[in-house]
Amino acid sequence: MRVLLINAFHYLRGGVERTYLDESRWLTAAGHEVAHLATRDPRNVAAGRWDRFAPAADFGEGAPLGRQLAQLPRALWSEPARREAEALRVAFRPDIVHVHAPSRYLTPSVLAPFGAHGVPLVMTLHDFKPWCTNRILFAHGAPCERCRGGAHWHAAAIACVQDSRGKSVIGSLEAYSHAARHAYAPVRRWIAPSRFVHDKAVSLGVPPGMLDTLLHGVAPQADDPAAAVPREPYVFFAGRLSLEKGVRLLPAIALRIAPVPLVVTGEGPLGAWLEAQAHGVPNLAWRGHLDDAQVAALRKRAAVVLVPSLFYEHFGYSAAEALLDARPVVASRIGALPELVADDDTGLLVPPDDAHAAAEAVQRLLADPALAARLGAAGAARVRELSDPARHLAGLLAIYQQAIAAA
Repeated sequence: MRVLLINAFHYLRGGVERTYLDESRWLTAAGHEVAHLATRDPRNVAAGRWDRFAPAADFGEGAPLGRQLAQLPRALWSEPARREAEALRVAFRPDIVHVHAPSRYLTPSVLAPFGAHGVPLVMTLHDFKPWCTNRILFAHGAPCERCRGGAHWHAAAIACVQDSRGKSVIGSLEAYSHAARHAYAPVRRWIAPSRFVHDKAVSLGVPPGMLDTLLHGVAPQADDPAAAVPREPYVFFAGRLSLEKGVRLLPAIALRIAPVPLVVTGEGPLGAWLEAQAHGVPNLAWRGHLDDAQVAALRKRAAVVLVPSLFYEHFGYSAAEALLDARPVVASRIGALPELVADDDTGLLVPPDDAHAAAEAVQRLLADPALAARLGAAGAARVRELSDPARHLAGLLAIYQQAIAAA
């Protein structure tokens, strides 16, 4: 099968890229021919024969409004990305196109050439971009669905895109532009990475018959029994340092579990704030950005892994990877997290935005090593069953065949 994978970024940046790159590797290993369409970036992983890259752009939190305004036409509808997609359609002749997160860097313009020529296309719901102006149904510290039904003017009214009024106006224009073009009409099947996302997508208007639930695959690392035993008790957080990930709770949690260290690694818009907080909280051990191997080593030795998200997690790689390492997890009861972290079975769940409850759950696990070991073992078994890469690949291929048959 000739499979074209499309994503804004072609290097490991977060959970979206982990899925995109894992699926690429697993499909290739199974004998399928894979091509990629992404944006050009010096961090991109090695390109293959058919890979094509649209010109680079910058829509990150640090990008000045002026630069984003200059890129506005490409944010609404990227003609350079559409041309690259058309070139791949002609040269590669994919049997199936699988879109992950085109974002503003590619825009849904990349869907158009395939829809116009009847090439079957599926899309994984890594976020709610087709319905939510800022992608994650979250605004100013809490879940938000004000734009439901296409009322994207709310985004401009409350400035929910990177907390910027100007960027939120651009986001609203972008959303109305895509709706007017029926930009997502070429999608023939949608993939939800959790039951939560499936149900939310149906509530937002996706016909159930066009929607499949397929949890992300999570590959275990090489067995290392010694690494699975904490060398010293500490609590661990790894992830994007942003409001929706519950990062502002970390100093308060650290104070409540002192003197046990809370080790934090990651990068994002709250990185500088968190580093400053660490100066006043002795057991908040700020490590900054670390590579994957360093993060994995810290996670394997942690007594407890903390996932205090405030928004609707679509899957929860940070929880899944910790569980696969047999680490007990304390997570927020929100989004898809309870599908992996079953309370008092594979971990402990707490209300979102409750530092006291999170700290109490952490202290319970620290005080009861037998409970921590039982939850960790059960969590590892659950993730091995639900997110086995072979099972994921079989499900993915079945979805591809359905889309091809329907086309």
